[in-house]
Amino acid sequence: MITQKRFLSGTLVHTVLVSFRDLVSEAQRGEVIAEYQKLGELCGGEKEGILFWQVGPNLDQRKNWHLVQFSIFRDNEALQRFRSHPAHAKLTEIMRPLSDWVVGDIEIE
Repeated sequence: MITQKRFLSGTLVHTVLVSFRDLVSEAQRGEVIAEYQKLGELCGGEKEGILFWQVGPNLDQRKNWHLVQFSIFRDNEALQRFRSHPAHAKLTEIMRPLSDWVVGDIEIE
């Protein structure tokens, strides 16, 4: 078991897997990825409690998930601020007709 503690209890890990729909072009995918990669900073970055942010192509394509977002938030309040941020809402509206996604959140104990 890995037991290294690098984050305080209550820190949240937030992961999103995105599957682009079949008719979405490579150019559209690239535009979404470019916007998505900036979202952490657009939503306030570290000063708003976003401790880590990374978005990139999924290396494992077996289940048709094309994009992975992995982030770490200081606490649940930071995650909720991110979710309600206008930049997050804007990207969600852009992605809604182009993709499906699943979200997973866990709290570090």
